[in-house]
Order: sequence, then C-alpha cells, then structure tokens
Amino acid sequence: MSLGNYLEAGLNRALSRFKIALYLWLIISVVALIAITPIGSLVRSNLGHLTLSQDLSMPFELNIVEVLISNQNIFAPYTVFLIAIVLISMLLFIFLKGGLFGRMLNQDNRINISNFLADGSRYFWKFLLSLIIFLPFLFIFFLLFRLLAAPLEAWSDGAVTEWPVIISANLKLLLFVLLLAAFKLLLDLVRIIIVTESKKVWPAYCLAIKFLSRHFFSFWGLYLLLGLVVALICLGWLLVGQQISSNHLAGILISIILAQAFLMFRLLARQLFIGVEFSYYSKRKDKV
Repeated sequence: MSLGNYLEAGLNRALSRFKIALYLWLIISVVALIAITPIGSLVRSNLGHLTLSQDLSMPFELNIVEVLISNQNIFAPYTVFLIAIVLISMLLFIFLKGGLFGRMLNQDNRINISNFLADGSRYFWKFLLSLIIFLPFLFIFFLLFRLLAAPLEAWSDGAVTEWPVIISANLKLLLFVLLLAAFKLLLDLVRIIIVTESKKVWPAYCLAIKFLSRHFFSFWGLYLLLGLVVALICLGWLLVGQQISSNHLAGILISIILAQAFLMFRLLARQLFIGVEFSYYSKRKDKV
C-alpha cells in the first residue's frame, strides 16, 4: 500500500466522521467558557484597580504579562482553585480522547452524541492508565533530548557570535519536535490497539513496541510528513489572521470566525492523524 493510499484512507475516515469534530468543538467551547468565567473574575478583581500606562507601541496583552510578572504572588490565594481547574480539564480531555478514538475506529459509521459519550466512558480508565504508564517513556524522552542536545548547547555556549546561538536554538527545536513525534506515535498506537483489538493496557504497549520495532522509520516518516503538511497549513492560516485589523467590529468578527474555524481544522487534523495511523497499522500488523 503506497503513501498516498494511507493518506487517502485516513482522509476518507476523518471526513466521514466529521460530526466528531463538531461534538469536540461544542464541548471544548462550552468548557472553555465555563472555565474562563471564574478566571476572568479573578483577573478583574485583582487587576481591575490598576492603571496601566500603556505604550501605544505595546499590545495590551503585554502590559498584562508585565503586571503578572511583577506581581507573581497575585493569584497565590487561588492556587488550589486553579490546580483543580487544570486537573478537571485533564480528566475531561482523557474522556474526550476516548470518545474520539472510539468513534474514529468503530467499524460502523453511526456517529451521534450518545455513542460518542459512551465511548468516552468505555475507554476512560484504560486511556488514563495508558497515560500513567506513558510517564516513564516521557522521562526517557526528556533524557534523550538532553543527551542529544548537549553538543548543540556546548557549541552555542562557546560561541563568539550570535549565529551559532540562533542555529543551535533552531536545531534543538527541530530535535524536540522529531523526538516528541516519535513518542507521541507510541501513545497513539497503544490507544488504537486498545480500541480496535480490545486489549488491556500493558499488552497493548507490548504489541505497540513490537510493531514499532519492525516499522518505526516508515511509520515515523509518514507521521512527520503529515505533520509538516498540517503545520504549513496552520502557519498560512495564522499569517492570514495577522493581516486582519481588530480596530473595527467587522475585523473582530472575522477574527473570531477564523479562530473558531482554525480550532475546527485542528480537530479534523487530529482525526486525520488517527485515520492514517490506523490505516498503516491495520495493513501491516500481520507482518509483525
């Protein structure tokens, strides 16, 4: 099966399950509004009394950042509340991952909110455990990154001009992305195996590692190629958004619409990744 066939199969699966992206968009939007309301209230109550001497050349957001940096303990009384929001959000996103993978990989095309929520409940605990087991792999990722980045850091530390520092920083960023993609691929594959083969979490990890030991570079290359295409589209989208002025109502409305469309595109891109990964795995799993 050629590269184009994998991409076509993944795209067809993602588009045929477009409702999943719509469900995710609605849930994320509602949760974001619920979370932003108390946080916005905290910001107003703590910063509302301040008069910002805003420089016309400095965006308002940078003034806010400057205030927060100079008043780092301003939200200290609300630490428990903010941590609770973060933890609840993490658990919610694990639940949504269960719904996403469950509906994307289900053999039938019946996509409705009840099935989506049922899959979220069905796979929640396995996905949570898969994330916990992934933590040692995450440690290996950071350790490997530090080891591979050490020569670049030594080179930039001994530089007498700024060019080695710039080149080193970009190479470290590239290295970080490449390694992160490899480890992210492992977690995705584990979840695909859990859903499609009804495996328990540890056997799914064993099978995923065995599969990657045989097909890692071709699978990783496919993932990186797809990621590059998505990243270029996102970059173009952001460049277009920067050209829109927010000094008038029409510009603000267009910016809001583009932002929501961008979120929808990111959700569809996530579905595309899952579809392509599943297509590759299902065609080659018998060769392990």
